[in-house]
Amino acid sequence: MKLRLSPNFIIDSDTSPWNIEGIRLAIFGGPGSGKSWTAALLSEQWLDQGGTAVIFEPRAEYQTLKERYDIVVFGGPYGKDMDFLPVTPKTYAKAVVEDGVSMIFYTSDVDEEDKLINFVSAFFKHLLKLQEIHKRPILLIIEESQEYAPRTTKGRTVPPWIFSKMIKAFRDCFLQGRKLNVSTIAVSPRPQDIDFGIRQLANLTLYGKFSRQDIGYIDRECFLPYRQKGEFTQAQIYKAHDLIDLPTAKWLMISGKEAKYIQVTEPRKTHHGAETPKLTYIAPRKQKTQKSIETLSQTLKFAVQEEQREQTELEKAKRKLKTLEDTLTEKDKEMESLKTALKVAGAIKIEPQGTKEVSQKEIDKRVLEVLHYIQGEINKVFAKVDQEYFDVYSKTAPLEGPDLYKVWEPKMPSLCAKRIFKYLLVNRSAKYTKAQLGAYLGYKSSSGTFNGAISFLKQNNLIKHDEKYLWVE
Repeated sequence: MKLRLSPNFIIDSDTSPWNIEGIRLAIFGGPGSGKSWTAALLSEQWLDQGGTAVIFEPRAEYQTLKERYDIVVFGGPYGKDMDFLPVTPKTYAKAVVEDGVSMIFYTSDVDEEDKLINFVSAFFKHLLKLQEIHKRPILLIIEESQEYAPRTTKGRTVPPWIFSKMIKAFRDCFLQGRKLNVSTIAVSPRPQDIDFGIRQLANLTLYGKFSRQDIGYIDRECFLPYRQKGEFTQAQIYKAHDLIDLPTAKWLMISGKEAKYIQVTEPRKTHHGAETPKLTYIAPRKQKTQKSIETLSQTLKFAVQEEQREQTELEKAKRKLKTLEDTLTEKDKEMESLKTALKVAGAIKIEPQGTKEVSQKEIDKRVLEVLHYIQGEINKVFAKVDQEYFDVYSKTAPLEGPDLYKVWEPKMPSLCAKRIFKYLLVNRSAKYTKAQLGAYLGYKSSSGTFNGAISFLKQNNLIKHDEKYLWVE
């Protein structure tokens, strides 16, 4: 593949360093700097050479590629072929890899952020796995990359472990792309908000025009690491302030130990979607693409129906779980009352009514019998809650590989250990603090039972852990 920005700047995947490192681009700039225009230019050149493009966009800008290329648009106000339904990501990935269908995803149609992030990370995972066999030339363009791989998750509604999976998937695209014939372009107006590791993995970075209010962040978060490495000559050391007056489509290019300004001069072959959103002409649809769309449409229809059915069952299970938790709370209160009664019975001799005397020993015995009965009832409730949790979470995160739980369940020293291990298994790779686990499973994280269960799981290498988190890989 040859990607030309100007007669003097060509990225050739057959020459060094691209044939060794792959093509991993990052395009950063403020509004009007030409980010999307430049990314679309590269996608045109990629498609002209027989490649397949996949684009994630929050705003309608790339749909005009349909004027020249056979590309499917999911969602959005212009040129839409199908609604964007964030289900069965493997189905989309198979259409890309096996059938060569180019796609544009209009992500603003998905209201739930966690559902979108989960979809994109799973899509990347399946795409790379399928590419091990097909090795089709694929270009991934991710607009607003800071939304998928943020530097910090503080203030976000999505849990940190969901972003951790997404960041890993993003890095895998960069790290494994060359071997799998996948090239990635990360586009963002706020590079300072992107995961530092993602920024460092890009082997070609373009910095365009920024507004004055962003310059301080850009200089501190993005340019300082370059200067600290000491790889550039004095003439190549640039400051973020230099970017304020850059014209549109002019970039400070940094690649390896080279830094210089380049001006994009290659013309676009389709209109820029931000300026001319409506299509005046649509390229003919290939028969193979049409067949793939029909198959995809049917698969998505069934997937949505199944998701709705599962959601209904999930809601029923959650209501039942709430009832069980309320019952458990009541039994806990009864247990505490009986424990108090037992202590009182041990300290005060109770004089029963009637003529028949009952010894203190008999009273203690009867209280203990009631206590054991209540404990048995509570254990039954725990067992129901345990199964309910497993049923609820296994629907959304089924176990993969050998069922370790069945192997280890008889060896577990307590119900608490079983519940912790099962919960971590069905939420594989997600990381939790002890406090989070305790809250989710209804245990005090400081209790001896809970800590004993954690110790058992650690000693037998059933769970991974560091100073803060616990998880199962």
